[in-house]
Amino acid sequence: MKQTGKQNGQIAWLRQITHDDSINSIAQRTNIPYATLYKRFQSNELTTNEIIIIARSYGINPINALVDTNVITVDEASGVRGNNSLRLCSIESIAEEIVRRSNEGSNIPAADLDSLR
Repeated sequence: MKQTGKQNGQIAWLRQITHDDSINSIAQRTNIPYATLYKRFQSNELTTNEIIIIARSYGINPINALVDTNVITVDEASGVRGNNSLRLCSIESIAEEIVRRSNEGSNIPAADLDSLR
């Protein structure tokens, strides 16, 4: 069976981020059963959930891992940003944020305020 770049990339990514740890070491660290990981190495393919679990277990941002393994594109990972994210908020949430900023006398988003403290 011909292997796709996506599949080869997933196992290459796994080997890279685990620094070629043994299957047993990866299984212990991620709590993914040894037999499951062994099958993944044989098939050269990981599930999306396994990529996320492995990334978290090795201190890697899961979104970056999904991009690195070609599960999602960089554009998809960028998601909703800035003013577009307001479309996802309820009117109540937007009103609460306006009141919070007004009470603080600030026009700076809460996330930015935290980084200033």
